[in-house]
Amino acid sequence: MSVDGRPAGMDARATIVFGVGAIVGGGIIVLAGPALVAAGPATLLAVLLNAAVAVLAALSLSELASRFPRSGGPYAFAQRVFSVQAAFAVGWLVWFASLAAAAVFALGFAEFALAAAAEAARTLGFAAAPWWNARALTVAVALTAVAGYLVQLLRRGGAGTTWLIVAKVLILAALGLAGLVALARAPGALAEALTPFAPQGALGVAQAMGLLFVAFQGFALLAATAGEVREPGRDLPRAMLIAIGVATLLYLPLFLAVLTVGVPPGETLRGFAARTGGTTLAEAARTYLGPAGFWLVSASAVLAMLTALQANLYAASRVARAMASDRTLPRALARLEGGRVPRRALAVSAALVAVIVVALPTVATAGSAAGLIYLSVFALAHVMALLARRRAPAPAPFCAPLSPGLPLLAALFTMSLALVNALAVPSAGALTLGWLLLGAVVYAWLLGRQAAAVDAEQEGAHPDLVRLRGRHPLVLVPIANPANAAALVTMAHALAPPAVGRVLLLTVVPKGNDVEAEAHVENAQRVLRASLRSSLAVGLEPEALTVVAHDPWEAITRVARTHACETVLLGLSQLDDATTLARIDRLLVDAGSDVVILRAAAGWHLQQVRRVVVPFAGGAQQETLRARVLGTLARLAAPRITFVRVLPASASEASRRRVAQALTNALEGREAPSEVVCLRSDEPVQAVAGQAADADLLVLGLPRRDTDHAALGRFARALLAALPPSCAVLLIHRR
Repeated sequence: MSVDGRPAGMDARATIVFGVGAIVGGGIIVLAGPALVAAGPATLLAVLLNAAVAVLAALSLSELASRFPRSGGPYAFAQRVFSVQAAFAVGWLVWFASLAAAAVFALGFAEFALAAAAEAARTLGFAAAPWWNARALTVAVALTAVAGYLVQLLRRGGAGTTWLIVAKVLILAALGLAGLVALARAPGALAEALTPFAPQGALGVAQAMGLLFVAFQGFALLAATAGEVREPGRDLPRAMLIAIGVATLLYLPLFLAVLTVGVPPGETLRGFAARTGGTTLAEAARTYLGPAGFWLVSASAVLAMLTALQANLYAASRVARAMASDRTLPRALARLEGGRVPRRALAVSAALVAVIVVALPTVATAGSAAGLIYLSVFALAHVMALLARRRAPAPAPFCAPLSPGLPLLAALFTMSLALVNALAVPSAGALTLGWLLLGAVVYAWLLGRQAAAVDAEQEGAHPDLVRLRGRHPLVLVPIANPANAAALVTMAHALAPPAVGRVLLLTVVPKGNDVEAEAHVENAQRVLRASLRSSLAVGLEPEALTVVAHDPWEAITRVARTHACETVLLGLSQLDDATTLARIDRLLVDAGSDVVILRAAAGWHLQQVRRVVVPFAGGAQQETLRARVLGTLARLAAPRITFVRVLPASASEASRRRVAQALTNALEGREAPSEVVCLRSDEPVQAVAGQAADADLLVLGLPRRDTDHAALGRFARALLAALPPSCAVLLIHRR
């Protein structure tokens, strides 16, 4: 499916064209000089090793994309396999890598466009003005390119132009072929050029790999648009491998030509590369092809930079939109507008590319940072593919071969290479770390609360997500009254569905004299019989535990802590007894679990719930647990959920509308359909009770500690007393 839920539009041919257009970019042209300085002739080995790393990463990414066909790339996969916080970190880094790569291509385009214009002026007999090579002009041309492609993507929403992609591939192929022909005419040049092969040793090869990896990372952009590929299980691995193969076959002859016949007489390879910098390939082509070689490389560079800039802007907007859908970026970036284009995500991504273009210290720094990030993310991709394969109930449409051995080795090698490059190019490592720290601040300050709530609701609505993340929640259900067994069993299995979590039914037999003990044992038998009968009637498989204890509440706390229960579910019909409230308060503190309390009339059943009322005071204490519970209700009963916010009667109508709109915006895009009612009243209990008059369930979050230190504050106790018996109550407390 596409990002908007409609059938995907990219067929096999379009997927391959997009992949080739994304990977065969300007990175190899603009970063060839710095790579040759770092590794010398061993740059050939760096290209081959990068191709191998890319192939292994492509296999794992293809498996993930076919299993989770959703746009967003590694972010979307991490959101399924890891926590929402880890997914944000991955998405934040991948977004930045696409932005940095786009900035590299924009600046590379500007450099080659200006160099070509200067060459044309010299050919016509005009001297270039002193300001022609000024950085300000380069930045201005780069920003013009970013703005131009932003406008094109906003209008068309497409990912590439086929004729541009074909043109740059043909030009690069012609350059490589011409270099091989020139080499054939100088048979001794090869042996001489390869000596010494690796002047900087293994460290130089690693640095060259880090620099040039941005020239291979384009295949990962396919994973970022997996939701728009018609048959991802078939088309994605094919397109990725074809793109990597085409890139490798184009890159190797180019570097071989530079090494052997591209260095002018009297210069060394590394000295020539250091002098020419970003135009090394163009000047090398001038050496063995004359002026025509320079023009071919310049034309190829302009085309390659522009198409790669377009592809990275396109992919960055899709990553941003996927994150915004989960509230790990502002929700506004997820909106699709005219032509089903994420215009806001595109505009923000383009603006950030412009900032990077202006602030970038060097093109090589941005290229190294992008390569470093992609190497780290690809190492994680191998781990994610292995975890998803282990935890998922069914195999993916495409499975990477030789698993788990080969993916594990690839993950170790790729992460080691990323660490070496972070140390070898401190500026790239510092840039990446700075962006990650900025993301941590942004997430904690602006995004964390809403992102955690949306994620919790998704877990409640989609239990397979819990299993994919390796969690197996255990819900402890103490049952003392057989009449409550059916309601509690169904509620417990809603919180921990079979095949995902476990339910532990607890029966506590209090100690007493012989007569009391006999009565307690008989009651325990009735409780167990009712619990198991209710479970078997709906096909559930709970576990059961019976303990003997002086104090049932202490026994519940001990079992919850011993078994590390995620949730304790209590069924209590009376919540106005001071002793019971005090024991509940102690349980909330000591159990170390989320606590959910159900008060319901006899015969109440979860799947009969049609309307739910949720009083909302604006606090964040119970928001995550409340969202998970509401997601569970949406999965099982699909009720109509009404959030009720009560403001003082003195609040203005404008304030009421503003609060209602803020709450509506916060709930936008949630799994459970909901409505917002915002009232002005100095009697909040009566206002909420009036809204719940025809409701089947009221969900109320308990504060950490109320002013009177009771489990239920004054508002909660008064509301419970005011509700009709037909409305069940679910009190929730997050540990």
